[in-house]
Amino acid sequence: MRVACAGVLVAVVLASLAARQEAEPALDVVLARAAAYVTSYQTRLAGIVAEEHYRQNVLGSQRRGGPQLREFRELRSDLLLVKTGNGDSWLQFRDVFEVNRKPVRDRDERLYKLFVGASADAAEQAAAIQAESSRYNIGPIMRTINMPMLALTLFDRLNQPRFEYKKVKPGNVRRFAALAAEADVWQIDYNETQAGTVVRGAGDKDIPSHGRVWIDGRTGRFLRTELISEDTEVRALIDVSYRAEPGLELLVPAEMRETYELRRTLARIDGRATYGRFRRFTVTTSEKPKGQG
Repeated sequence: MRVACAGVLVAVVLASLAARQEAEPALDVVLARAAAYVTSYQTRLAGIVAEEHYRQNVLGSQRRGGPQLREFRELRSDLLLVKTGNGDSWLQFRDVFEVNRKPVRDRDERLYKLFVGASADAAEQAAAIQAESSRYNIGPIMRTINMPMLALTLFDRLNQPRFEYKKVKPGNVRRFAALAAEADVWQIDYNETQAGTVVRGAGDKDIPSHGRVWIDGRTGRFLRTELISEDTEVRALIDVSYRAEPGLELLVPAEMRETYELRRTLARIDGRATYGRFRRFTVTTSEKPKGQG
């Protein structure tokens, strides 16, 4: 009797495992869901603006053996997705309105030049938006990758062929309990393998990216992202966690942490940004800033 019961129990367990394996989607299916989510995310978040509270710290020197540099800056900004050129491209725009608790004076004029009087050339407008978004960054390197939703674009349909993806064990999935069922949490490691990389360095040189993301495999929703871009000069890490926001079906950025290590000088830049006050906005272009005819 005992042997027979044990045999029945083993059969039940094996049947359960087989059913679970059949129910689990393949990697390409989850990647397709992630790509669809990114497309939907960009469209639906285009009407939302978030307030960003951002602190940056710099420690090190501009050259090895040079004087030590220590700098701190606190920014408050509105962060939003904007379309450029013919409307096919999306960029994150950081509209800084306060630096070290002092208001930015020329904000209206800058916004007018970027959007109302913008160049018809999509590439020129994109470059202008990126330059403005990074205007108040501190440290010895120029950077535009400190945007919380950048890693999501590495999973859109256009960029997926540039990367290799691998499913790995997701580790502690309980931290995502409020966002997804434990059985649905996927960790996917990715590595950029093609030239003409998404992240560009000085002189427009390639800087390959790699990292990992945690995704709800059932819906394609991103729960957390880690993006690492590095070459012989610098190593950059952007780590973003997501959360639910009342009134929105999307998961929104909760916190972004960034680290840049300059390998020649040993300088280091650290940043932490938090996001709140998500709200819908309306853009009007009928008014010109003061001083415009």
